[in-house]
Amino acid sequence: MQDTDKYNKALNWLHELNQNKIVPGLERIRQLMKLVGNPHNKLRIIMIGGTNAKGSTSYNLSNTLMQTGTKVGCFTSPHLHSVRERIRINGNLIDRNTFSDLLLKLKLICIQNNLKVTYFEILTALAYLYFHTEKVDYAVMEIGLGGEWDAVNVADAEIAILTTLGLDHTEYLGNTLSEIATTKAKIVSEKSIVITGWNNKYHKYIPKSKEFHEGSSVKEWIEICTKCLNLNLKPSLVKIPGRKEVHLNFTLDTAHNEEAISYLLSLNEKYDIVILGMLEDKAIEKFISKLHKDCTILACELNSERSASAKHIFNICKSLKLKCKTFGNVTEAILSVKNENTLITGSFYTVAEARRYFQLEGYSEL
Repeated sequence: MQDTDKYNKALNWLHELNQNKIVPGLERIRQLMKLVGNPHNKLRIIMIGGTNAKGSTSYNLSNTLMQTGTKVGCFTSPHLHSVRERIRINGNLIDRNTFSDLLLKLKLICIQNNLKVTYFEILTALAYLYFHTEKVDYAVMEIGLGGEWDAVNVADAEIAILTTLGLDHTEYLGNTLSEIATTKAKIVSEKSIVITGWNNKYHKYIPKSKEFHEGSSVKEWIEICTKCLNLNLKPSLVKIPGRKEVHLNFTLDTAHNEEAISYLLSLNEKYDIVILGMLEDKAIEKFISKLHKDCTILACELNSERSASAKHIFNICKSLKLKCKTFGNVTEAILSVKNENTLITGSFYTVAEARRYFQLEGYSEL
């Protein structure tokens, strides 16, 4: 089988697992990991949980640890353009052949054992297997959703970083910050070192741990983490695609909840236009209510079955007395902009389409 055919075969099976399917629980991932020799138990794992800034912390911590000259694995989600973005060693995406071989190996194991796994579970297993095979010195693992029942949490975290705490994925995690804190904090074990940016009143939901440290930013969490690892390193902060990424008069940011957009807008930026596409399960009204009252919102349909309709976004804007126009997709909205200072936000899907249109680095696998 040619490499491209093998890669496409692997991707097709992965997509059959349904990227949007979320089935909480660790039973399936535990069984799968046992069948491949429990590679996660042989790794030094730094787990990143919380509501916002998980991806930024994962990228920047990995980049900082690379200064030691060691091998650093990094697993993040979701991706912008290629699923292989989720699995990296020293900043390099897992190559197509390795990705295909490991994925098809896991597929065969699942079929032989009649194991029904989800899209996220198989990618988590692939990451742990790849990092063990490549003998990484550190595995930086970002939690996908929640904590307690997230597939990444099949492993024990040597260091658990709990970034921020906010309302997100309430249909799975609960409707209060207390409920969300309880499940997110379950990535902590008695042997873990905890680093958190949570407000003091939510510390009681964090299980007993080996050590406990507080910090208020990505930079501080990384500084504390490297000290806990007995490393004398300065944080190496990098520009991350889709996070406050500037191109011409456009700023691209994957903010998709009210805490993230509030933080972005607190950085003294005033946008004349906001190109907005969001998924229907997000708190869209709370998100939009944070936008500047003088901006014009360009509501877009997204290429996802979970997309909120542009009409739905328009109606919310109307109820909030905000100016809004609707567009069939993000590209159409971009083409309507002249030289105005414009923010493109609301979802990874929104930013991904914009990056493809602008042909920004990494937009294509080719």
